[in-house]
Amino acid sequence: MTRSDEDRLTERPAAVVSDLRELAPTPSGVQRPIDNAVLERLFDLAVALPVEEGSHAVVRVYLDRLSELLPTIALGVCLVDPSAGGRLVDLRLPEGVDAGTEHDPSRLFPALLREQIVRLGESLTGSTFHLGSDEASGIPEAARGILTRAVPLLEQALVRARSVDRTQTAGSAIDKLQAQLIQNEKLASLGQIVAGVVHELNNPLTSIVAYADFLKRRLETRGETDDVERAQRIAEAAHRILRFSRDLVAYARPSGDTASAVLLPHVIDKALVFCEHELEKSGVRVERRWHVEGPLVMGISGQLTQIFVNLFTNAAHAMSDGGGTLTITTSVGLSADRVSITVDDDGAGIDPEHVDQVFEPFFTTKTEGRGTGLGLSIVRDIVNAHGGSVRVTSILGQGTAFLLELPAAVRRASTRPPGL
Repeated sequence: MTRSDEDRLTERPAAVVSDLRELAPTPSGVQRPIDNAVLERLFDLAVALPVEEGSHAVVRVYLDRLSELLPTIALGVCLVDPSAGGRLVDLRLPEGVDAGTEHDPSRLFPALLREQIVRLGESLTGSTFHLGSDEASGIPEAARGILTRAVPLLEQALVRARSVDRTQTAGSAIDKLQAQLIQNEKLASLGQIVAGVVHELNNPLTSIVAYADFLKRRLETRGETDDVERAQRIAEAAHRILRFSRDLVAYARPSGDTASAVLLPHVIDKALVFCEHELEKSGVRVERRWHVEGPLVMGISGQLTQIFVNLFTNAAHAMSDGGGTLTITTSVGLSADRVSITVDDDGAGIDPEHVDQVFEPFFTTKTEGRGTGLGLSIVRDIVNAHGGSVRVTSILGQGTAFLLELPAAVRRASTRPPGL
């Protein structure tokens, strides 16, 4: 390497940031007109830009076509896209120029002597167009004449493409919302059918319970111990089904109740009964930790039950691959007038980039057909309506914990005299 080459590498000037006007050819008398053939290719470029395919497609085609017109100039676009939450960098380099692997928006062409950065329109939120050259004089005047006409084409196409992007995104969101509403309508109809079926089951279940009790008493008088135990099991199983069916009907019934003092363990136990099948299927063991005795909270029993049904179901799904422990902890909240509940699982956990989205309606990481994305949104809305709060912590691969706080109900002092 010669001394002059070393100087070029160590004394590279910083990139020049400019606007479109500074790309215009330097004044030198009368400005030369652009060749008709070049104008035709610029016209073809404007027609070829695939606006309907979105911003990224526009940038790709634009750089492909423009690099054919300016093969000795490095061209690049740094497209900032807030809606997609990221940045697109696309380059076209002259033969023999190495782009490298790191793309600093302030200098896309660090290997070249000169770089000029042109800010695109304000509506493009910080996006930039980059030109690079190894000529000490910078961008040739002929190229500047082309670029003063070509850059506005890019700006206009990107503005239109972003409008198309927004329209498509909105259309997709509407289609998804419509599909979810149809699914929820199906679930609502199914709930009504199930409630009717459960109601019809109550009469024969009541008969089974009554006759099982009758058989048990009759067998006891005969001293047939083994058969008494069998009749007892029949009665217990029928009682369990009857209790479940009655609770299910009460849970499905629209609630017009006002808030009252609710015994939290009873609500949690009822929710566990509803979720028993999912928990057993996933091999989940339930552990209760009551750090306060029989905590009372102010709320509507049916809605509170729904909170825990949704949380327990999610936990079962999260542990479906290998089982685990569902730990339910109650304790005094941050203040004495609050009750804290933690629902902790050993499941797959939540990706850190998704944690902030879990309470958004229709957001789900479950496989198609397994979740609607409404469960945690409903949890948040019910908790907020009760004057409480809910938050989530998660470690990917280790598990998730939901931490709820609900207003405590004031216990009434006993009116009985001491010792009674």
